[in-house]
Amino acid sequence: MFDSTKEDLKDILRKADEGKLQLPDFQRDYVWGDEDVRSLIASIAKGFPVGALLTLESGSEVAFKPRLLAGVPEKQVEPAELLLDGQQRITSLFQSAYSKSPVRTKIRNNTEVDRYYYLDIKKAVGSEADLIDAIVGVPADRIVRTNFGKDVFLDLSARENEYEQDMFPLNHAFDSKNWFYGWRDHWRPQGRDIGELERDFDLQVLEQINRYKMPIIRLDRENSREAICLVFEKVNVGGKKLDAFELLTAIYAADNFDLRENWKGNGKKNPGLKDRLVGKDNPRKVLKKIESTDYLQACTLLHTRENRLERAKQGKKGSELPQISCNRQALLGLPLDAFRKHTEIVERSFIDAAAFLNEQKIIAPRDLPYPPQLVAMASVFAILGKKAQTVPAKEKITRWFWSGALGELYGSSSESLMARDVPGLVEWIIEDGPPPRSVNDAIFQQDRLRSLRTRNSAAYKAIHALLMRQGCRDFIHGDGVELMTFFNRRIDVHHIFPQKWCKQRNIDPKVFDSIINKTPLSKLSNIAVGGEAPSVYLKKIESKTGISSEALDEILRTHLIDPELLRADDFEGFYAARMHALSRIISEAMGKAVVEAHGTNEQEIEVADDDDMDQDSELGDEDE
Repeated sequence: MFDSTKEDLKDILRKADEGKLQLPDFQRDYVWGDEDVRSLIASIAKGFPVGALLTLESGSEVAFKPRLLAGVPEKQVEPAELLLDGQQRITSLFQSAYSKSPVRTKIRNNTEVDRYYYLDIKKAVGSEADLIDAIVGVPADRIVRTNFGKDVFLDLSARENEYEQDMFPLNHAFDSKNWFYGWRDHWRPQGRDIGELERDFDLQVLEQINRYKMPIIRLDRENSREAICLVFEKVNVGGKKLDAFELLTAIYAADNFDLRENWKGNGKKNPGLKDRLVGKDNPRKVLKKIESTDYLQACTLLHTRENRLERAKQGKKGSELPQISCNRQALLGLPLDAFRKHTEIVERSFIDAAAFLNEQKIIAPRDLPYPPQLVAMASVFAILGKKAQTVPAKEKITRWFWSGALGELYGSSSESLMARDVPGLVEWIIEDGPPPRSVNDAIFQQDRLRSLRTRNSAAYKAIHALLMRQGCRDFIHGDGVELMTFFNRRIDVHHIFPQKWCKQRNIDPKVFDSIINKTPLSKLSNIAVGGEAPSVYLKKIESKTGISSEALDEILRTHLIDPELLRADDFEGFYAARMHALSRIISEAMGKAVVEAHGTNEQEIEVADDDDMDQDSELGDEDE
């Protein structure tokens, strides 16, 4: 599986130069800054440990596309091994101590510069100062300037200047003999004896660098792709975590397929999957935040289901049947030919799922209760095709969707739930089998309405959508919520009894901020509500729009608001009546009664949702 050893730094850098040690193409670019480079050099010169490298023997099941380390001259050569962990360290050391080209690094404000590194010999030996202070980075022309470039502070542009300043070029660390010859020859005519300084520098600094050995963990070619990717993720804690999409991108690249370009496209004339899913002329905004891994999960669910059915045809049963799955391991095992086979139908199915969500009045991405439910739904549409578009099928999919959202089932273990619900839904629809477990397991406690206050709750989003689906009409415009008006009129959840009015009467925010006291309204209606008592703002709406009290009362009823209680400013009566009214539509959506028992298994801790802090996506109340 693997072995560990130590290898001379010089030999590691030589392999990188020859192309025998390369990077898998998914590795991020070299990003270390000047301070990082200098600190690393100092640690090597002192003989301090700088961490182990992780490499993979070429020829394994994981055929990553290789690329040379930054700074290595271009060449066509097959690597003997790939560097999975240690890119920043080896690239820094190669460029600063081995290559004759300058190091591309970053300084303040992330400005990129080209630099050569030198060791100030006198500072490096016999000094109590930190060795890092003896490491000097100079511009590519080897001249350090001050006073906005007007004055020369240090000129190392000629070899004689290096000798004169006792500045050793670090990229001669492994072939220093000729430089030392020149250094001695420079000072001999001037009567300066540098023998002792040279010896101390060689013993205290250069010998440490030349004799430095780095620990290496080598994965052999027999490891599976899942094992290799898992090991890499565990050891790469200091770098950018790679998701399954990035790792599959690297794996597919070996077969000359660019998964990243397939997803993102390469310009306006060649849109990728993501842009096609969202659309251009009439964008499906509910898909705006879909992730590449969401798409891969749907493909993987189809692929693993197909494998299970094929094995069943062969007579396999029980534990012999492979599991339907979309977890990370399954994603990393998705073959390129399976992705190609399923991608077209999965693309169409996500579009079908978006249309279904819009029918349920889930239009903005922030209002989607659980993104994993979208993945499961798209997978079901892909499997069933036209059979998913019948009225009985849609009724079952609708009940499953609201059960999962209102029952708040997909808050954890979503991968296992998807793997269970997709075949369960298909069987329920095609074979009229039993409902999926999610439908049976989902419950809604009436008391939960009191604690739903922010969008971090799936049930909060679901009830917002349910109110729009069952036909609530805007206070000002008087019409229902449609796809085209949702964004134009900036419809969002707003307070019915305004915050200001409630605070003046010392009503607990935990009470008046609950979903019971909120409803979908346009921006204009929310402004009309303001911070006044309902009895006041309702009269203002009637006066401003010319609507009759009877007609406005009918609009209020579409929001499950009792007009008499609202006009009487009876908060307690309104609150109790609306809680029961909301319970009714929740019960209808889930196909089962709401549980009126009190209590909870765990104490909930309320946290602010990111969307609530985003002014571009959250339309705050105007009643403060």
